[in-house]
This record gives sequence, structure tokens and C-alpha cells, in this order.
Amino acid sequence: MTMKTFTSGWAFQKPDQNYFKKFLHLNRIAIDGIVYPKKLLADIEGIPVLGFDDAQVAITSEDQVLDLSTNSEVRKELDAFFVAQGIERVSVPDFLDRLITQDEHDALLLPVADIKASDIRYLKSAASPGPFDTHFLDAESYETASKLDGIFRHSMWHQFIEFDRDDTPGNVLFNVLLDLQTRDLLKHVRVLDTPRVFLDAILKLKLHVPKATVKVSVSDAAFTDLHGRAEFYRRSLGDCIVPFDGAGAAQPEHTILLAGSIDPILAASSHSSLLSAICFMPRSIVDYVALTNAFGERQYRLLLRQPDTGAHNLLAAIITPALFRA
Repeated sequence: MTMKTFTSGWAFQKPDQNYFKKFLHLNRIAIDGIVYPKKLLADIEGIPVLGFDDAQVAITSEDQVLDLSTNSEVRKELDAFFVAQGIERVSVPDFLDRLITQDEHDALLLPVADIKASDIRYLKSAASPGPFDTHFLDAESYETASKLDGIFRHSMWHQFIEFDRDDTPGNVLFNVLLDLQTRDLLKHVRVLDTPRVFLDAILKLKLHVPKATVKVSVSDAAFTDLHGRAEFYRRSLGDCIVPFDGAGAAQPEHTILLAGSIDPILAASSHSSLLSAICFMPRSIVDYVALTNAFGERQYRLLLRQPDTGAHNLLAAIITPALFRA
């Protein structure tokens, strides 16, 4: 007999719960029924709804029931029903954790792009971020890393709701640039890729701080990505634009690299002195671990900001001692 999967309650459209439903969809995991005390609807999102009478017949001891109920009153009734039936429910984190542990060949598709089950297993084997880790720039950076570590380490994807702050990646990026400008640390930035979000933030900075003298170098590839908008940014930035030296050219110590992922940052740091950088971490805490492993004992401070419930929007600012010597 094939094991069926039922749920006790359901995850409605909330940002933190969409990760679980996306996981089900990506891996074609079917839900055979949603159990509620009464069958008020025929189905929810195409999944049959079962009242207690139907559930008694449909669910066998060979099946699994995932606990998704969030309504306290309904949950009491569901608890009493499943206890009376002798059916033990499985929490979503435990269900996910079991699948990730068993996925030796990285066959699972996780809801955050480019994260594999082996990445999560490696994360679980590594030490969690600590409050006294010397590379965190401030308390919020540690708290962000710690929360994300717990979410991915223990498959607690529902806790992404804690980042539902009604903010945007662009606004968080602007605030980071503004803080560096206020401290007179924003002198020269190199846009390596993902140009629009960075150039929009720089233009916003110039509107707020007209006297800002930051110089901006944009790679040819980044300008190409702008398509028809390239000329708009050239004109808007005006004299701020300076030539983009090749990858092998030595960069001034006050240069800050801007990139949409950690990959070009790690590549640049592997064959030169460590430069300051601002980048997104699309693989969230997995990228954080990769970055700290690559940088080792080199001196730097790391600012982390999670603007919303999108795991791929984690923003990092890497501040090196050289930035203060420039």
C-alpha cells in the first residue's frame, strides 16, 4: 500500500508559509487531503477537504499527517481528534528535515534557488554564528545571521515571517550607502553586475546628498545588462562616472565592489588584497558560510540586513581596514 500524505489544517497565503508550498510544488509532492473538524469546502487550492467523519475512513496507520494548523480554536479540535485516532502528526520542520537528511544525491529542489540538501547538511555540521564572532559589524548583523542560520539549519521556514518588515532591497541598500557616505567612506564604487539596483540607489543618494563626490565605475557587462537604460544612467551620473579598469588592475584601497552575488567578491579576494564590498547573498546563510570560510582570519567586518521575507534578498556589506586608511 502506498503511503498517502494528509495535513491537519492548511497553510494559507502568508509569506512565511509559501516556502513550504513552493517546496511541495517543486518536488511534486501530492497532498491527499486536508483535515478540518467540518467539511465547509469541497477543496482548498484543489486539495480535497476532509471532515472528521471522512478522515476516519481515509487515513490509515500507514499514512503520514503533517501538522499545519495555526488557528488555536481549530487546533484544539484537531488535537483531540488525532489523539483519539491514535495518529501521531509530523511537524513541517521535522518532515522537511527528514527529507533533507535522506537526500544523499541532491535530488530535492529547495525553495531557495541554488541551495541543495548537501548545503543544508553542511550548515548543520558547522558552528552556529555566535554573538562574540569578531566579524559582525553590529548586533543586528549577528541577529540576522543567527535567525537565518536557525531557519535553514532546522527547516523552520515559517520563521521568515519575522522579516516581514515592509521594506525593500533597494531601500536597505540606499541606507547602507548613506551610512558609508555620512562616515566619509564612500569614495569609489565598482559596479560589477546587477547594475540597476545599485545605480538606482546611487542616484537616490545623490538626490539626498547633492554634495556627495562618490566616483562610479561600471563594467561593460553591467552596462550591457542595462540595455536601453544605459544612456539614462550615464547622463544622470554625469561626472561621477569614471573608467572601469580591467579585472587584473590594482584597485585603490577605498574602492567598494558592488555585486549581485558573492561569486565575483570571492574571485576578486582570491588573488588580491581584500577589498570592501556590498553584495546580495541569493543563497542566504549558505552564502554567508561560504564567505566566512573563504575570508578565514583576514580582517574585515560584516554588516547583514534582511529587508523582507525573500531569502534571496539578504544584503551584505564587507568593510575592511583599508577603507579607513584611504
